[in-house]
Amino acid sequence: MASSRTFSRPAMLLHPREFPSSGFEMIDPSQRIEEERLPFYTRDDYYPMRIGEVIQDRYQVVAKLGYGTSSTVWLSRDLREQKYLVLKVHINTLKHNQELKVYRHLAGINTEHPGREYVRRVEDSFKLKGPNGEHDVFVMMPLGMSLRTLQEMQKDDVLQQNLVVRALDQVLLGLNFLHEADVIHTGKCLFPTGSITGGRTCPSNHRKQDLHSDNLLVAITDDSVLSMVEENEIHKPSARKQIGDVIIYVSQYMLGGAGPLTICDLGQARIGKEHHGKAMPLPYRAPEVILNMTWGTAVDAWSVGLL
Repeated sequence: MASSRTFSRPAMLLHPREFPSSGFEMIDPSQRIEEERLPFYTRDDYYPMRIGEVIQDRYQVVAKLGYGTSSTVWLSRDLREQKYLVLKVHINTLKHNQELKVYRHLAGINTEHPGREYVRRVEDSFKLKGPNGEHDVFVMMPLGMSLRTLQEMQKDDVLQQNLVVRALDQVLLGLNFLHEADVIHTGKCLFPTGSITGGRTCPSNHRKQDLHSDNLLVAITDDSVLSMVEENEIHKPSARKQIGDVIIYVSQYMLGGAGPLTICDLGQARIGKEHHGKAMPLPYRAPEVILNMTWGTAVDAWSVGLL
């Protein structure tokens, strides 16, 4: 008698790829590169990631995409689901991960708000044990170039009117979703930012999580951009330096993306309708913040006006 029970097969795991152990530029260990150049950098705070490493028996790291004061960002292949994902690996001294708190808050919001698609989501998160402590890791969908990079590709570094209108529409919808969820993006910055109509800028990797054109990223609609990053790492591996057991890689500069803008970096976001205290980059603070008054969602509207 045939059984009526059905069984689902586990997803087939891809085999991890081999990455070159030679054929790349070795940078002088005395030269500071990447995250080493950031203020207050401490080597032991960062997870010593290796390209080719498999995390959680699932995510194979294939390239370094960027870095910041509190994390490094890596492109990975999900060996189980057979797709590309991004791993954002935080420093081990981040005792209170505000960004994780905000993402969990947003995940619990039951809404069909159209602006939700314009705010980055965390697909999964976990703890990664390193030699000097534990690191929070976010698993995210990959995104392409920033609005700033898109601007710099235009004539005279000025976006066309139709691009500006579309960008503002998407950013405002995303912010409206955040505000209805009682989240204020806000932020703070070590350096002044630029304007999407031209003007002064600062190194994106030196910035913290404020709403500006470097953390508005274009969605990727074609995975060939990502596979190209991986193939580049195999055939033209990134320059790097080694200090003891720690390797610091030069990030790949990933252009691409043809989808809508996505609001990223919620590490300084606040939950709640009203707040007090300092926020936002000093040169561009909203009047109520400067005057030490209670402030709320209007500070994000101020930031949009300065894009």
